[in-house]
Amino acid sequence: MFKKIKNCDSFTEIITSLFLGLLVMIQRFLPGAYKPVMDDWFLYGDLYSKLLGRLKYFAAPNEKFAIRPGAAFFDCFVNAPLFKHLWLVELILTLSLITGAFLIIKTLRKNGFSGIGFFLCLVCLFPLGLEATYWIAAATRVCYALLFIGISVYFLDFWYRTQRKYSIWLFAAFGMIAVSFYEPAIVMYLLLVLFIIIRNRCGKRDLIPIAITAAQIAVIGLYYIINSASGEIEARGGLLDGNIIEHTKLVFTYTKRIFGSYTRALTAHGFNNGISILLGGHWFIKSAAVTALSVLFGVFSALCIKKRKFSPMLMLTAIIFMLGGVILNFILGSDRIPLRLVYFSLLGIGLCAEELLMLLPYRINQILTAVLITCGAFVFTVSGIGEVSDYRTVSDFDTNITQQIIDLDTEQNITDIDKNTYVFGGQHCYEETKCIHYLDHIRGASGNYADFTGCMQHLTGKAWTNNLVPFTYGDIQILKPYIDLEGVCSFYNIEYDKTVVKADIIPDGDNYTVVRADGSYIGRLVKVDDLRYQYFDD
Repeated sequence: MFKKIKNCDSFTEIITSLFLGLLVMIQRFLPGAYKPVMDDWFLYGDLYSKLLGRLKYFAAPNEKFAIRPGAAFFDCFVNAPLFKHLWLVELILTLSLITGAFLIIKTLRKNGFSGIGFFLCLVCLFPLGLEATYWIAAATRVCYALLFIGISVYFLDFWYRTQRKYSIWLFAAFGMIAVSFYEPAIVMYLLLVLFIIIRNRCGKRDLIPIAITAAQIAVIGLYYIINSASGEIEARGGLLDGNIIEHTKLVFTYTKRIFGSYTRALTAHGFNNGISILLGGHWFIKSAAVTALSVLFGVFSALCIKKRKFSPMLMLTAIIFMLGGVILNFILGSDRIPLRLVYFSLLGIGLCAEELLMLLPYRINQILTAVLITCGAFVFTVSGIGEVSDYRTVSDFDTNITQQIIDLDTEQNITDIDKNTYVFGGQHCYEETKCIHYLDHIRGASGNYADFTGCMQHLTGKAWTNNLVPFTYGDIQILKPYIDLEGVCSFYNIEYDKTVVKADIIPDGDNYTVVRADGSYIGRLVKVDDLRYQYFDD
């Protein structure tokens, strides 16, 4: 029976992807429905909700949508209208991720690559990739990019095999969409297109997809140039103009840590957290489902392996894909590398693993693949469940803290656009979750004014309000002249147990002492210049 299944290559690929898809669904939805975190609060609950239907905001130049116009479109016309039903947005993104990954690996298999399991397991289940593919504000840029890349390269390969004109037009259309989402996705799209062209060399006919790809890059490049004055492009898209050696060392160190200590820590913490969820209520059903699907995914991944010898050329291609996923970090001036910026390298890492196993005898390759994929799928799924649970917990902390401030605000100052509200003790990360702290990884809203304000606006239902400005340790904020105007500023403090109390400020020379209503010490505001003060809680 297995021999018959194996001989039907497309059927085996689909069944393998189906088991993978079920594991992804369990990973992302077993802990519960999606809850907004970080940028979700202000993008979908605040900023983009006010732009719904205003196509004029897509005109260039424009700072709001200066980069990633494809992502901005989905933010405005899909995510924002569904803000109260983000579980549906998460479902659409998850299906896009699975479909895009499947189409890419199917196309690669038609062009020489042998395996499927390691690629799908890393691209769809690996905990390191959850920031890029689960958190909606990031996943809108990554998952849709992956989907449209997959559709585009699939039709390019189909055109080479059939010469049907409609397929080259579909390649052009979907490819143009694909490059409008995320910069690392553009690099991966280019590499995939070039790989397919090289594998299917047809002489002068190759000029057609080459010309189309060049036009796609020229269009998106022109869009970036027109919007080059945008603060986002200046902060994130500026090319390196400093010491290239020092920058390279720094980026290499950060990347090494992400794939080394951070990946180990994420997986270990997520697994410990996830296994406690798996062994909670109805533990037998949940454990049996994840185990059975992991085994089936592993077995069918082994059945998908094509019998051939190890290919140095394909191994080199896989390495190029892996490096292509991180190459922009070495070229751009910013050395801030969040986890999502290395996501596309997982495609190449998965292909490297597949190709390395081709060095083994075919049967041993199959057995080892089945075992490794089964174990990897189980560990990654459970670890991902733990990560998703942390995202939900952080969202609960955000809403709880913000609601307390709303309840304490009897005069409704925080929704008065002419007033200012400051919150001491804001936190980028909540220690109670014990999740791994790294840049934007499951960041708390109370540490960022945009996230905090978006959460407050969502809970109050007010479209226009003042900013809810947090003070974390060492933060510098402009307080003059507002702090001297009676009735303009309100102050609150987040206590260690996450309860919120009102705070007062007492002049102390050029500085201010922050105290609770009972006079107990909270912190101090130290004058930086005529306008700004820095907060310390020591």
